[in-house]
Amino acid sequence: MRLGLITFILIWAPAFALHADTIGVSVDGTCVAGSCPATPLEFNATETVPFDSDITLADGDMYSIFGSFGGTNNSDGSGFSTNHTFEVVYDGNATGGLSEADTITVEGFYEFQETSVPGVTFDRSVLGAFGPAIASSSSASSCVNAALGCVGPVTPPGSFDPATSFSLSSSDGVFTFDPAFTNNFGAGSAVGSYIIWGQTAALPPPANAPEPSSLALLALSLGGVIAARVRDLRKA
Repeated sequence: MRLGLITFILIWAPAFALHADTIGVSVDGTCVAGSCPATPLEFNATETVPFDSDITLADGDMYSIFGSFGGTNNSDGSGFSTNHTFEVVYDGNATGGLSEADTITVEGFYEFQETSVPGVTFDRSVLGAFGPAIASSSSASSCVNAALGCVGPVTPPGSFDPATSFSLSSSDGVFTFDPAFTNNFGAGSAVGSYIIWGQTAALPPPANAPEPSSLALLALSLGGVIAARVRDLRKA
C-alpha cells in the first residue's frame, strides 16, 4: 500500500483507531461509505473505511468497486497521511459482452484537524495498475480537491506510479484532502478487466461476490432483474 505523506516526517504512531466514519468514499457522486463530506479526523487518531459497491451504467455495463481508504493525523497538526487500496472491475452486461466506453469516478473525503500549521507541501505518489484484459484506449488519472496534485492520464498496459508535489492550505482549522480517481474503461474491455489503485496486484473479490464470468452468465440467462437481485444480496 502506498502512503501519501506531507514533507514533515511523522515519528508518532497512532495510539488508537477511530470508527466514527470521519472519512468518506463516493462512487460517481454517490456516497457509498463513511461521511461525505468528511468530518475532521482528530489528533492522535487513525481510521480506515472499507467499501464495496456495485453500479450499473446507463449503457447496461456493470462494475464492482471495492477496497478501503484510510488516514492518520499526528499529535500537533504538523503532519498527516492518507492511504487507499481499491479496485474497479468490469463485471459484464446483459449480453455478457465487451464494455462500452465507460468512466467510473471514485473519490475519497478527508479532513484533518490542525492548530498551528496553515500550509504544507504534500508529496504524492499514486501507485496502480491496469488488468491485462482492459482495452488499450483505457486511461486513469487523479486530482486532489479538483485541481491539486494531478497525475495522469496514464494508459495500459501494466503498472503506473506517477508522483508530484503540491501546496495545501488549511481553512477553519482543518486540512481538506479529497482525492478523486477517474477510471476510463475503453470500449471493448473484456469481462474481468480492472484498474487497481494503491498496489499493482489485483485484490481478491469481496466475500460473497460473484465471479465476473458467473455474473455474466446470470445476466445473459435471466436479464437485469436477476443482476439487480445479485447486487441487493451483496449489500444485505
